[in-house]
Amino acid sequence: LAVVGGSGSGKTTTLTVSLVHNRTHGALVDIIDLKRMSFTEIDDDHPNGIAGDPTRPSRTVSGVRIHTRIEDAIRALAEFVASATTIALMQQEGMSTKHLPARVLIIDEFGSFAGGAKQWWAGPGRQKKQSPIPFWLHVTLMQGRALEHRIVLGAHQMSLTLFGGSDARDLFSGRILTGTCSAQKWITTYGHVKKPAWDADIKGRGTYGPLGERPELVQIAYIPQEEANTRLRELPEASAWFDAGHCAPWITEEHIIEVESSYGAGRWVPGLDHLFDEDADTDSDAEQTANTLTILTESDQIAGVTDHVTVTLAKPTGHPSSTNDRDTPDSVTVQPAVANTDSNVQARRITLPEACRTGV
Repeated sequence: LAVVGGSGSGKTTTLTVSLVHNRTHGALVDIIDLKRMSFTEIDDDHPNGIAGDPTRPSRTVSGVRIHTRIEDAIRALAEFVASATTIALMQQEGMSTKHLPARVLIIDEFGSFAGGAKQWWAGPGRQKKQSPIPFWLHVTLMQGRALEHRIVLGAHQMSLTLFGGSDARDLFSGRILTGTCSAQKWITTYGHVKKPAWDADIKGRGTYGPLGERPELVQIAYIPQEEANTRLRELPEASAWFDAGHCAPWITEEHIIEVESSYGAGRWVPGLDHLFDEDADTDSDAEQTANTLTILTESDQIAGVTDHVTVTLAKPTGHPSSTNDRDTPDSVTVQPAVANTDSNVQARRITLPEACRTGV
């Protein structure tokens, strides 16, 4: 579900309805709230901070985890991806997952999260590769509904730059738009369909529908912060592992390695990042080069492999567009490197993955 609207249009209240609804039905809810206001602020101006509970060290009610730092938010998304992927793998193995709780990830102000994650990845995170956040989001949106892992986000508009393309954005089958609406915001939310008229001065008044179809006019239910807190506190306690901030217990080391190899998200799951400590078993560049040369020059020749190859070397001297100025290529026979039979190093065969890893 995507909730679109400007500041003060009722996005957070709409997300709160989803929060209370899903918790009431037993789902575990993670919230990414980088503004640190919508769901967590508890002060004179916001005495009831939605889902806030000053009696708990986490300042949240049971069954709700709130992530206000960008790195924590990235790790929360990684754990969410790993949890959904693990359930998919369990189902493929014929295991029942009906007893596992549903999970919901609410992202308030998605634009702030997408932009902040991109900046953190290349800055404080010191990651050399491009941010995988849009890819992780896409993966979860593709498989999450069938695996009871759902995403609800709030955004000012559903622009392509936020989602890294139309593939992820178009996977939001449910779309709510509240408050005032520009032509651009309408098109990015629903496409080129006729826009109905509504009174934008009424909080929660807007539209609901899928992409490409004319949406219905709706009035979003309103739940005060005090009532939301009261309802959330009255619910049964959630699993201890969730409230303690641990990863889902159904994620095994074998599953997390699969998540890492498929999506690069395994190493970011809290509590399991030690499985990818590269300093423990990674050779230096010099050692890796030496090992590679040893394998290449000192291994036995495999029977049946051709011991020479004829190649053609072209040495153009003129302009490449001129056929008259080019030299005629000559065929040259190249002999293979001779194994160092005087060495005491024992020859060994390596597997294809080892060859790829060492650069052979």
